[in-house]
Amino acid sequence: MNKQTKVKLYAKALAEVISKKPASAKEALAWQNNFVKLLVNAGYENKAKEILSLAEDIILAKQGRRKITFETARKTTLSQKKILEKFAKKGDVVKEKINSELIAGIKIIINDSQQFDASMQSRLRKIF
Repeated sequence: MNKQTKVKLYAKALAEVISKKPASAKEALAWQNNFVKLLVNAGYENKAKEILSLAEDIILAKQGRRKITFETARKTTLSQKKILEKFAKKGDVVKEKINSELIAGIKIIINDSQQFDASMQSRLRKIF
């Protein structure tokens, strides 16, 4: 089994554990500690961020929610934020990211896989 497959399995396991409601805060902390120990013992502690992101995607998908990232060249204004909020559904996790390489425009990424790229960088690449 390759590393990427194992990362996905750890993410599925983590999502399953997170989906179950712990009886107490103490139990939740014990689950976290055990999962971290598991990753360290398996040599996957450097993949923790990727595993957490995949687990978040799995949980959101089960709940029918999306993770939406709006990438812009500069900080969005209040009026721009209102327009972007209309794109998101109730319950979606919305993140904003400033990416100065875009020059202008916007890139919308849904669940780290689907993408709408209306940035100046994209347009320039198409020209050249």
